[in-house]
Amino acid sequence: MSKIKILYTIPNFKTAGSQYVLLSLFRNIDRDIFDPYICIERFPEFVPEDVLENQLILFEWSGKKNSDVLNFRSVLRKHKIDILHSWDYKSNYLEALACRVAGVKYVYTKKNNAWSKRWRLKSFSSNYIAYDNPEMKERFFGSWLFKHKVSFIPHGVDINVFKPLKKISIDTFNVVCVGNIGDNKNQLFIIKALKNLPHNIVLHLYGKEDKEYRQKLDDFIEVNNMNGRVHFHGYLDNVNIPQVYRKMDLFVLASYKEGLPVSILEALACGLPVLSSDSGGGARYILSKGGGYIFDLDNPNSLVDILKRMASNKEEIKRLSIEGIKNIKANFSVQNEISSYEKVYLKSTKQ
Repeated sequence: MSKIKILYTIPNFKTAGSQYVLLSLFRNIDRDIFDPYICIERFPEFVPEDVLENQLILFEWSGKKNSDVLNFRSVLRKHKIDILHSWDYKSNYLEALACRVAGVKYVYTKKNNAWSKRWRLKSFSSNYIAYDNPEMKERFFGSWLFKHKVSFIPHGVDINVFKPLKKISIDTFNVVCVGNIGDNKNQLFIIKALKNLPHNIVLHLYGKEDKEYRQKLDDFIEVNNMNGRVHFHGYLDNVNIPQVYRKMDLFVLASYKEGLPVSILEALACGLPVLSSDSGGGARYILSKGGGYIFDLDNPNSLVDILKRMASNKEEIKRLSIEGIKNIKANFSVQNEISSYEKVYLKSTKQ
């Protein structure tokens, strides 16, 4: 029996946030059944070394709809692809149309809260849709047209990589936030809360920086004499996260909008309790199963009060740490995610 050829598409490995989820699938999918490939639009120099040359396809969309559909159809036929699984965060429905023309099954994962006519067309043209936030079913896929082709598949983390390490004791109470430093991640909210907290509570920020937003943070820090309490560390590679978290006490995410935040899953897996805004339902869903609390962006004191209490309560930190680790193992391991997608692929090939 020939293997099922599956093509994962993503814009690139430089800026696309879904790259780690895609790579987990690519690296761990059952190679006795599936033969995986990856297609990117640009920045081939950022493709990981374990993606071999004969497994990588380059295709740049020109914006000319008809020629793009026909050209991509040719790519699919050339490589004899059976299923395309899209991790493109954009509403690019041309992938789905090209698959229809080529006779290839099309699956995509909905990861954000954007919606439009283009998203509807992409969804109608799909053979199967996975969504990573339980609230998306009612929000986007409530129509009977989607009834038999949608599944809730939450992201997972590799618990062999993201795991608790022996803590390194530090005098300060260390709060950490990992993510792009910009408006949506809303790090200014955390810094404003920090201003009203004891000086032994400090904040560590990791992530690629938007220059204008970083300046806004610097200005606030300078005006409020907080230079020694907020530390910027730049980009943090995923493989180094567990080593950083062993020095931290708490993870905080203050985003305005998120799907199912993988950063929260990684923190919980490493034994860090999590405080998060209710940024679209995903964080609330994760923490409802243990490991942390939700705070209210409309009430700055909400975060201040929780941080103040937890900074002086080691028993609560310990309890939440244990809860979070159990939560990830039971509900959000990458092994569960891969198994769910393998079932989707097999189901799609039988349609």
